[in-house]
Amino acid sequence: MNELERKIADRIEREGPLPFSAFMEMALYDDEYGYYRGDPFGREGDFFTASQLQPVFGAYVAALAQRLDAGFEKLIDIGAGRGEVGEAFAEGKYASVRKGEKIPKTNRAILFSNELIDALPVDVAGRDGEILKVDWNGERLVWQPHEPREGAREMRQGVRAHLEEAYEAIDQGSYVLIDYGYREGEHLRFPTGTLMSYRRHTASDEVLREPGVRDITAHVDWAALLREAQDVGWTVRSVETLRGSLLSLGEDTLASLNLLGEMQLRTLLFGLGESFDVVVLDKK
Repeated sequence: MNELERKIADRIEREGPLPFSAFMEMALYDDEYGYYRGDPFGREGDFFTASQLQPVFGAYVAALAQRLDAGFEKLIDIGAGRGEVGEAFAEGKYASVRKGEKIPKTNRAILFSNELIDALPVDVAGRDGEILKVDWNGERLVWQPHEPREGAREMRQGVRAHLEEAYEAIDQGSYVLIDYGYREGEHLRFPTGTLMSYRRHTASDEVLREPGVRDITAHVDWAALLREAQDVGWTVRSVETLRGSLLSLGEDTLASLNLLGEMQLRTLLFGLGESFDVVVLDKK
């Protein structure tokens, strides 16, 4: 039992079984032992993200921001990780927002996040709508009343609050979200849900094991996110694959990205290009 597992077990003993969202919040973001207190990225970490494909990914984001609004004041990188994207922007044109920080108020900005939504805590519902919980059996953390089965779905209660904060942070501009997820009806590809953990670049469905030591994630339900975004006031400009977004920038931009790093561009186009979506929301 590690220290965070002990802390979670103590909380369960006090409060009873926890919704998975409460467990996931502690596993990833606990002030003392949460997973994201470390540096999980890169070859020596647990996974890569597109943000590590520098300088090409940063140049892509800069070109996309310029196409969306050539007069934007600043790109605000939400959940910025190491902040590598900032290297593609001139001084004063980039700002990063870390976990727990408020999005700064800006008149005309491009908001940006890469693999942020998939790490927001989720609750898990069974086919009949029953909310599954995390319990302690005296030896280890277990699902209660049972593990996710066919028909299980994840629900992110924090998405609407995040979209509201983002909307209120700017007077005008766009929000670019890059993540992996599924479109309307595609959840059928995941009969028991999309929850998974990562450790040393290996995926596992043992999401309750070693809290604080391994990443936990779930695919983004894009249809649900877009409905909430529109309810908040955002206008949906586009939804396309990462590959489609790159190609839409035109041959000249692709040629310049290729000169910066041919293999990085190939990875974005063909390695991640069909697995990730780029959603652009507008506020005018």
